[in-house]
Amino acid sequence: MDEKIRAQFTSIVEKIEDIGIERRFINLSGYPGPEYADWLQGETLYEIYPRAFSESGTFKDITQSLPYLKEFGLLFLWLMPIYPIGVVNRKGSAGSPYAVRDYFTVNPEYGTEQDFSNLVQTAHALDMKIIIDMVPNHVAPDYNELDKNSDIIMMDAERKPTRKHAAWTDVVDFNYDNPETRNHVLKIMRFWVEKYDIDGYRVDVAGMVPLSFWEWVALLLKEIKRDLFLLAEWESPYLHKTAFNSTYDWTLYEWMIKVHSENAPVETLLEWVRIKAETYPQNSLPLRFIENHDKPRAAGLFKDEAIFAYLTFIFALDGITLLYNGQEIGAIAYSSLFEKEPVDWNSVHVELRDVYKKLITLRRKEPALYSKQYSFPEHSAKNDVAVFMRSAGESLIVLINFRDTFKEVDLDDELIKKVSGGNIIFNTKNNITVNENKLTLESYQAVIIK
Repeated sequence: MDEKIRAQFTSIVEKIEDIGIERRFINLSGYPGPEYADWLQGETLYEIYPRAFSESGTFKDITQSLPYLKEFGLLFLWLMPIYPIGVVNRKGSAGSPYAVRDYFTVNPEYGTEQDFSNLVQTAHALDMKIIIDMVPNHVAPDYNELDKNSDIIMMDAERKPTRKHAAWTDVVDFNYDNPETRNHVLKIMRFWVEKYDIDGYRVDVAGMVPLSFWEWVALLLKEIKRDLFLLAEWESPYLHKTAFNSTYDWTLYEWMIKVHSENAPVETLLEWVRIKAETYPQNSLPLRFIENHDKPRAAGLFKDEAIFAYLTFIFALDGITLLYNGQEIGAIAYSSLFEKEPVDWNSVHVELRDVYKKLITLRRKEPALYSKQYSFPEHSAKNDVAVFMRSAGESLIVLINFRDTFKEVDLDDELIKKVSGGNIIFNTKNNITVNENKLTLESYQAVIIK
């Protein structure tokens, strides 16, 4: 079995361009992986770029928006880096929040430390969770700690600060060969948990930092807060073995684009979901998304009705679903990392917004949608229609047409009975057509049947 999965893995991964993935096949399904808190079950992670979230771009504005976000069903929030930004080699007029100048205070453009504390406390009072971005691989060239100890930074042959990626000209890399660097980053990560009671970290380019560091620091952090959530911006089963709860599913994202833009086979999507389910540690929570701050806006990429198919797909998979601020209203404009470009909250795609809200609510309500239990019929991706079952006590049938034309698919007797006799709990169109053993879906139609 491993050899078959290995071959499928290789054929899928070799076509992926993103740097942040593990390209070696390994089966770690025998490991449980770190336990995760019950509050994560069925939740959708909402990414907030403070600079772009509102016109003023402040913690106070985010705090005032918490009741709206909760009503929408978003109880789990990630703030992109909140720290002061470097000036030396700054890109753009505002600079990237991922070029950190000081790790022990907040960016004054966003507000005060008290404002941030109020944000976290208000969120907790509303039974919401807050995680923040951690950028452990690099800092700004004028990082304030370098005057005290420049040896924590990677140096070239001429003893000049350097970095692994030449194009990242606004940062220099930490030197993890130096134990002082490891202690310094641990100190940073302890600080925000102990002082502000944050609920976890999203860790930028986590795979560029030694795995041994994560395995060490994760245990120490969870001694402070047992249910601390750790999300790695990287894709590897190794990171799930003892350190991280969740990692990015970059591969699924790129293949969804290939299916949509290059007419790639739909069955590849289901093959990849199966590979992850069968080879990652048991408690792994893959992060599924059709948009984030590094990628184009989903409403512009998956145009018109297409977005409904891909959106339903990621909400019907195990792991954690991600939304980026503005995605829920169908925002098209991309907010630069280097300038202030607020989301236009006055331009709302009402139908799309309503579908997001329905799926967020449905995912929390139906444990089968986020369970690890899959069933893929032999014809699960025939004729560009994905058909698969999800179960957690009760079973759900997910049917998605990934093309812009009517599609017909044959179902076996048992499955057609379930489809015909089941209760449609989600449908992006008005009806579903069943004739004998044939199921017909309209263009980009997505249906969930209980």
